[in-house]
Amino acid sequence: MRHLSFAVCSLLFVLMNSCASAQKNDTEINQKLDSKSDKEIVLVKVIDDSRCPEGVQCIWAGEVTIDVAAYENKKIVEQVQFTINRSSIEDIKTWFTKHLPSKKDTLKEIEVVPYPKAEVPRKPEDYYIKLVY
Repeated sequence: MRHLSFAVCSLLFVLMNSCASAQKNDTEINQKLDSKSDKEIVLVKVIDDSRCPEGVQCIWAGEVTIDVAAYENKKIVEQVQFTINRSSIEDIKTWFTKHLPSKKDTLKEIEVVPYPKAEVPRKPEDYYIKLVY
C-alpha cells in the first residue's frame, strides 16, 4: 500500500510539472528560435535595464531596452528595438500581437524578467519576456 501511494504521488508530481512547463512555454519568449508554430518572437538581447531594483527607493521607475526579432516559418521578418516603460507599452503590445501566433485571449502585459534586485548581478542569458494574457 505504501509503494502504491508513493507511485501515485510521483505520477501526480510528473504530470503537474509537465503541465506547468507546457503552460510556461506558451507565455515566455526566450533567446532562441524553438517554436513549432509558424510565427515566433525571439529576445535577441537586453540592451539596457535601468528599472528600479527591488528593495531600493527610486524617484523614477526606470525602463528596459530590448532587441527582439519576429520570425515566420523560421525566417526573420523584422527586428526592432523597444524601450519598455509606462508610456510605450501599448504600441509594443500591438507589435507583439501582430507577430505572435493567433490567441483567443488579449495580450494584457509584457514583462522582461528577471526584475532587477539590489546588488544581485544578472547574466544576459537569464533574461526572457513573459507575456500575460
